[in-house]
Amino acid sequence: MRIQTSVEATGSVTLSIAGTFNSAAVADFERALLQAQRLQQPVFLDLTQVRLIDRPALKYLIDLLNHDIRLVICPAFVEQWITREIETGE
Repeated sequence: MRIQTSVEATGSVTLSIAGTFNSAAVADFERALLQAQRLQQPVFLDLTQVRLIDRPALKYLIDLLNHDIRLVICPAFVEQWITREIETGE
């Protein structure tokens, strides 16, 4: 997994994830997220380049989405899975 942090002209921060996002990568992502949050600006997630995601990482993302992190670009398969997980409440 690769994480790229971009500070936008609007002041927001975008974290772009590429590759496989799995439970083993959550700690690395958490570090990048904490650094982005230190800027005290809105944080957005770009999952355009995510090719594979496991259920623990997906549940982690859902938790983030419930806490002021916004998803801006997301592959259809991830978006559909997020919707199913939220609807079933699992």
